[in-house]
Amino acid sequence: MGVKVLMCLLLVKGVTYSRLVNGCHTSYSAAYKGKVTNCQKQNLTQVPLDLPKDIVGLDLQDNLLTSLPNNSFITLPKLRFLFLSHNPLTELQREAFRGLDKLETLEMACDTLSLDVTTYPDGLFQHLVHLQKLFLISSINGDAQFPTQIVEGLSNLEELHINSWPEGGHWPQLQKVKDTLTFLDIDTVGVPILRNTTFEALHDIPINIFWVNGLLSSIETGTLCPFTNLSKLRMSTSYGSSIKLVSITRALQCLAGRRMEEIILSRVVTTGESSVILTEEMFSYLADICVKKVDLSRNKITQVDANAITNSTFFRCIEYLDLSKNMFNGGMIKPVVISMHFMENLKYLDASQVHRMSSSLRQTYATKRQEGLYLSIPPNLSYLNLSGAANANHVRIAVTLTHSDHLSVLDFSRNGLIDIPAYLECCKNLKLLDISHMKIQQNVFNNTNMVTNLETLLVHDVTSDDDMFVSPTEPFFHVMTELKRLDLSGNNLQLINKNTFSNFQELENLSLARNRLNDLSEEILTMVWLKHLDVTSNSLSVISTYQQTLLDDIVVNNGFFYLYMAGNIFSCSCGTLHFIQWLQETDVTLDDHGNYSCILGDGTLSDTATFYAKRTFEWRTCVGHFWLSVAIIGTLITLLSLLVAFLVKKYLPKIEHQLLQVLGYNPGRRPKREDFDYDAYICYESSQYDWPCHCLFKELPQVSPGIRLYLPDLHDPVGCSQAEVTIDALSRSWKIVIVLTENFLKDEWIHFTVLSTVRLMSVNNAISDRVLLLYRDMSSAARARVPHLLLNVVSEEHILDVEDSPQFWTHLCQCILNDKPTALF
Repeated sequence: MGVKVLMCLLLVKGVTYSRLVNGCHTSYSAAYKGKVTNCQKQNLTQVPLDLPKDIVGLDLQDNLLTSLPNNSFITLPKLRFLFLSHNPLTELQREAFRGLDKLETLEMACDTLSLDVTTYPDGLFQHLVHLQKLFLISSINGDAQFPTQIVEGLSNLEELHINSWPEGGHWPQLQKVKDTLTFLDIDTVGVPILRNTTFEALHDIPINIFWVNGLLSSIETGTLCPFTNLSKLRMSTSYGSSIKLVSITRALQCLAGRRMEEIILSRVVTTGESSVILTEEMFSYLADICVKKVDLSRNKITQVDANAITNSTFFRCIEYLDLSKNMFNGGMIKPVVISMHFMENLKYLDASQVHRMSSSLRQTYATKRQEGLYLSIPPNLSYLNLSGAANANHVRIAVTLTHSDHLSVLDFSRNGLIDIPAYLECCKNLKLLDISHMKIQQNVFNNTNMVTNLETLLVHDVTSDDDMFVSPTEPFFHVMTELKRLDLSGNNLQLINKNTFSNFQELENLSLARNRLNDLSEEILTMVWLKHLDVTSNSLSVISTYQQTLLDDIVVNNGFFYLYMAGNIFSCSCGTLHFIQWLQETDVTLDDHGNYSCILGDGTLSDTATFYAKRTFEWRTCVGHFWLSVAIIGTLITLLSLLVAFLVKKYLPKIEHQLLQVLGYNPGRRPKREDFDYDAYICYESSQYDWPCHCLFKELPQVSPGIRLYLPDLHDPVGCSQAEVTIDALSRSWKIVIVLTENFLKDEWIHFTVLSTVRLMSVNNAISDRVLLLYRDMSSAARARVPHLLLNVVSEEHILDVEDSPQFWTHLCQCILNDKPTALF
């Protein structure tokens, strides 16, 4: 009895811990170091009263709370994280947060709350003595008084996220948090103009991080002067902002003499300017600022003044520079590429997804010597992203990146039809190379210096003139002893050359996704060092038993193996039962837990897990079909045997006669050469009549006077049916000589003649060895196209290569006039 009671108590406790009656879920969170209750989207109109008292986190976002009465959270003394965003709150009572003296983070992004003294009464947050992060995103009431008292009691406040600011910048209460506040994030919904007095209340507050975003129309020169300890600045604007980049750089002049971590000015230009030129004046405002990371992406920048970089000390400190998603034209090359060696500390450069760069490359290349384009990069640059940096139709440039010993990542993907990688020289310590979405050539990896230490190679979604991966004239990939990841996805591959991966001895991750592979290459499955293989979205229908064994062997050798096969439509039938079972029982780690789409025998779509669950029934069905087939076949064999025995007994004399004829006991007379009107019928392309009519017809009578040759151009009668004339001439000729040239099958009449010859020689005639083939100037590829039905009626010694020698003409005459062909009867 005691055991039953104990079990009941444990079950009740477990239910309370995992799911509450009101629909909220409670679980342990390692990130929050305690229990967290998730009440999102439960249509709650008030804070639940039955919450566990020991939770440290409570998420009430996306509910229907309209007010927070006094003591709403009094039963949650250990709460450290509270999320109230996206509720239709309109009222906050003064003692609503009483009892939350351990709260560290409070998020209240509710556009129904008005950020004024009425909605936020004095002393609202006075009990939150340990609050570190406060998010107040509310609606703006321009006529109401800003609640400056909201910081009362927040003696440990470090981060303030707010979307309004007091008129004129007067906020003396901020002095109460001057020793702790280091992070300010302001959305300028209510302050579209930042004046030099807007942040004067921050003079004595050590703000290290300042984020400003939203709708901005103007920023005055001294706006940032109160930020005396600023190390990170991030500005971004909403669409419709009319602020100009030059006014922002002018405001940054207040930061002169600082050593900063980052200045992020991504997408600050929206509708204010149609294009931006980075002038020497702009960088003169930044000259005395030493900053490690600068982000100028998405700002419609089209050009950089020639002296903007070289004459500004601002660029000497930069380690991270992002110029991506701009509209650079020819003005970019000189200051950013040719002169970027001036940035001696630069380690990261992103100039990806810019536009109209191709014309500048051609202009720059034209000024260089013919050997190519030499670009000196910063000596410490380790990351270079030029993805989508050019959109030319087709440009080939020999590029050499000098001083590139530290370069470890090079992204040159999405550059249209530019063949620069095929000529790229640099980067002996390169670790990652991305040339995806490019048109590449066979010799793209000839630069062994560049690939010696490569660890990651991305060659997905590429195009090429030839199918280089299937049958290359030389190995597509050279020796890459350090390569660990290779991505060949999206290349329309149907077959892979046997030696494609023979030079990879450390490859761990191989992606062949989004191709047309219908089988797994044995070469891949014998790479025992492989750990991840991605063949998703191919044309696989089954994995054979032998391939399953190879995959299981990899797990034995490595301890694990990951195989990704989603997106293939497999076959679920009697013949694939072993494969379906393997998917559920193998130690290979499969995506989607080994449950993939498959086609059943009746053509309907199912999945492998469902088919596996019914495997016993399917096996019985398959076995029943097998034995039924065996019974039917056995019955048919028995009936056929009885029929044969009956026919043999009844028609024995006729059968014996036919067997004697087959064995050669035929008294009929064998035809001779004299029985035919012509010694040889010469068959050739109508467009290639010159050699048969002027050379062959002239040389053979000299070797054997009196030889009778039939040439269609000389002997075909006029006005008769061509088909009837051809068949009649073939029947009246002792031998048929077919002159094969490069495009012989494109001539419809020679095609007709070949078919007629085969039929005459194999059906209507009792003599073999009557056809001769002359190969005249034919390539190996053309010889491979000669129909097998023609080769079947020609003996090996009657296939000749045309030569301009007396021995050839003599041998040809002997073959034609040979009077002892093999008899068929």
